[in-house]
Amino acid sequence: MNKTVMRLILGIMLAGWMIIIFWFSNQPATESSEISGTISYRLVEDTDEIFNWGLTTDQIGNIAGNIEYPIRKAAHMTEYAILGWLAFAFSGTFEMRQKVHYIAALGFAFCYASTDEFHQLFIPGRSGQFTDVCIDTAGAAIGLLLLAILLKIWRRHCAKSAHTLQ
Repeated sequence: MNKTVMRLILGIMLAGWMIIIFWFSNQPATESSEISGTISYRLVEDTDEIFNWGLTTDQIGNIAGNIEYPIRKAAHMTEYAILGWLAFAFSGTFEMRQKVHYIAALGFAFCYASTDEFHQLFIPGRSGQFTDVCIDTAGAAIGLLLLAILLKIWRRHCAKSAHTLQ
């Protein structure tokens, strides 16, 4: 596939993911908390069913309340890991050293996280926090590190396969 077409496809995917992140951030705090609270409750409820712990409704609610914040932040990190991957793939359509692709993708994720937190200043019940920018950027960094490891493993596998064929 030619680079222009690939750049266009990846650019659309990247923009689409940015819109999804914007949509999540555009939810008022009450709506966003309700969603993450429901997910946390269902997670504890399902885990209780799987392991037959016999938790009461109150116990499930308490545990769900305790894990809601970490689950919410893990979701943010996952969103930004995906953003980092898409930004890396998009930057890959331009001629530059691979290290620069990682730096560009991470910088892009940081900039988008910053604008996202600024945007949240205008959403009822939300606030823009620099700590959230750091959490989001850490998600992108972890995602890019995972990608770098997987690419290294893949390249070694391909090199080993090519070597065995000779």
